[in-house]
Amino acid sequence: MRGLTSSTRFSSTAMEVRVGSISNLSVCLSTVLWRGDAAIVGAKEAIALLRARGKKVIFVVRMLIRLSSGQGIPAVVDDIVTSASACAAYLKKTNVQGKVYVVGEAGLATEVSAQGFENFGLQDNGKTSLPHPFQVDPSVGAVVIGLDRDPTYPTDGAILPGGGACVAALQTAVGREPDAIIGKPNQALLQTILSTHSLDPSRTCMVGDRLSTDIEFGRRGGLYTLLVMTGCTSYEEKAAIADEFQRPDFFVEDVNVLNLLAAKST
Repeated sequence: MRGLTSSTRFSSTAMEVRVGSISNLSVCLSTVLWRGDAAIVGAKEAIALLRARGKKVIFVVRMLIRLSSGQGIPAVVDDIVTSASACAAYLKKTNVQGKVYVVGEAGLATEVSAQGFENFGLQDNGKTSLPHPFQVDPSVGAVVIGLDRDPTYPTDGAILPGGGACVAALQTAVGREPDAIIGKPNQALLQTILSTHSLDPSRTCMVGDRLSTDIEFGRRGGLYTLLVMTGCTSYEEKAAIADEFQRPDFFVEDVNVLNLLAAKST
């Protein structure tokens, strides 16, 4: 891991030197390219700029349905790596027996089904009371709740509880840690990305907005890291980073800075 004492604001010099040395970018979508249903200004143009410079762009998302809403950014399935598919593959690899109870969105249930597991749980969404008497299904072999420890999910105009909040609630109830966390910063997910796309970590940059997932994900894997400040990380939090694995190499106010720096250098 590179030793860093501070993070550097991305500049036109860094744009030419660092972007020139990087061949691949793994990009977190939520609050980096869009927030809620609103695209971040310059996001589409920034991705087009990187591709025009010959960079391979991989989108790291929770579920495929997050990207299918489009936001005007062209992408094919091969450009997308999802935590949901990695989670379903983990269930298969660890030989989980029985049904799978899913606490999450339809995209996660779809991936679990694709691996051959009978699953249920979505039908419980919206219920406001528990059945009496409460019946426990003994055929359930695993409970999948969320995909990572993100405590919040920023949207356009509000910050909602994230999957990590649900994980923490169940963890408190059962009194033990989860058996596995599949999403970022899990390094098994990163190794899947690197091997699937034949990426050299020393020439790859992780772009994200959250220190404890995106930046730690990249730093632990030997990637360069770029923190985008349009998400959940405040400037005060960035200045007070204590964990070296969460200290980004560079930071920018938003992805549109890449467009502005590129224009300035021409």
